[in-house]
Amino acid sequence: MAEKDTNSPSSGEEDAPASKIPLKPPIEDPEVCVEGKVELKKRVTLLSGISFIVGTVIGSGIFVSPTGILGMSNSIGLSLIVWLGCGILAMLSSLCYTELGTAVQKSGAEYAYLKEAFGPIPAFLFAWTGIIINRPAICAIVSLIFAEYVSKPFFPTCQPPEAVVKLLGLSCVVVVTGINCWSVRWATRVQRIFTFAKLLCIGMLVIIGIVELAKGKTENLQNAFEGSQTDPAKIGFAFYIGLWAYDGWNTLNYCTEEMKNPARDMPRAIVIGVSIITICYLIVNVAYITVLGGTGILASEAVAVSISNAYLGPVSWIIPLFVAASTFGTVNGVAFTSGRLTYVAARDGLLPSLLAMIQVKRLTPLPSMLLTSTIAICMLLPPGSNFMSLVGFFSFAAWLFYGGSFAALLWLRYSKPDMPRPYRVPIYIPIFMLLASIYLVIAPIVDKPLGSLIALAIILAGLPFYFFFKSKYVPQWFKDAVDSFTYGSQKLFDIALTEQCN
Repeated sequence: MAEKDTNSPSSGEEDAPASKIPLKPPIEDPEVCVEGKVELKKRVTLLSGISFIVGTVIGSGIFVSPTGILGMSNSIGLSLIVWLGCGILAMLSSLCYTELGTAVQKSGAEYAYLKEAFGPIPAFLFAWTGIIINRPAICAIVSLIFAEYVSKPFFPTCQPPEAVVKLLGLSCVVVVTGINCWSVRWATRVQRIFTFAKLLCIGMLVIIGIVELAKGKTENLQNAFEGSQTDPAKIGFAFYIGLWAYDGWNTLNYCTEEMKNPARDMPRAIVIGVSIITICYLIVNVAYITVLGGTGILASEAVAVSISNAYLGPVSWIIPLFVAASTFGTVNGVAFTSGRLTYVAARDGLLPSLLAMIQVKRLTPLPSMLLTSTIAICMLLPPGSNFMSLVGFFSFAAWLFYGGSFAALLWLRYSKPDMPRPYRVPIYIPIFMLLASIYLVIAPIVDKPLGSLIALAIILAGLPFYFFFKSKYVPQWFKDAVDSFTYGSQKLFDIALTEQCN
């Protein structure tokens, strides 16, 4: 790979060999060089942390998942228990990740914890799955949901044309990528603004539900558990759909190194953020049930839009607009954390060094952001995105690695008992979460084995790439090509490795 020649002059290097990369940031700029290093700055505060958690988690799930959960659980009572259970699982998982994040204070979440406990191979497989498949897929599907809601007011009586939806989704990804490449501060500000917008949308839906309950409309809440599902595999898949709506509870663990005080702020942000989300989800689902009933929810493709059409009349466009804002905030949060995952994996030598570089004036991981966004766009453009199949694939892979992280916590307790741990979770919580993860991985295999096995095959397909990147027998022509591309990218984007400035 290319290496940076810090002794070469900064001018007259047009013909420098690719193995000598002279680019270095201006050390007189305190925003670029901190104690002689170019690095990501600590700009994530407690408020920003809460905003990132709430803003990333509350996205499309609460507006599209209720139909799937009710369909799997077969009763409104069991569906509410699933929503509550998912919130409890998210909270317990977050507490485990709080210990991991305050003990292993490195960005990258599961990647950092798996590497610390079990070595580079499990960490690489997680990074491979997240970078190539999971996180770009989430970004793509949520951007499409954003596009559908933005276009709804302009096509009130029919489905928006696919070309319009694709173009709006593409615009969402491009704008979010531009913001995150330009400034970490602006990315956090955008997250705060759109977090407020989505909470306002949730509040409007809750008010509608409260008004209906005050009018005495309680018939939809009666016989709540009649016909409840008893098949463990189907209940497990209902949890998959619900946990999709809660996914993002580990957002802060992806940017631990950018938190001003992770030991103090991470536990607070996680507990406050996940509590807000769980309360919001339960109240909104009660509002859905009160207004639409079980039959109305099952018949609706987007329950929030169904409520706005029924109750807001000429201003029914408000709810789709706020839902679009909610999903935009989710895409922003996913893009932010995806770039950090790629950056950390490359910094540790598991991916090309280009992806570990930072834009020296903006202090953002520009190459890693561009990679993940490009993959998301490639997934977004082809026709036929399927929400349910994405949830099944994503959840299998996600909970496989979540379980690995809970196992990492237990192993580190045993193998490194003296490791500083500013926060310690009661030992029975990671044990319970490890068992829950095993169930959430096995249950869908029983119900829908093909999709789960395909997901497992894609995960294991990363092994050849790991050994290729680590091999001593990589062809010289390939190394030269990578070095040349890296050198050109450094000159084009003004990027540098996170190492000494001079």
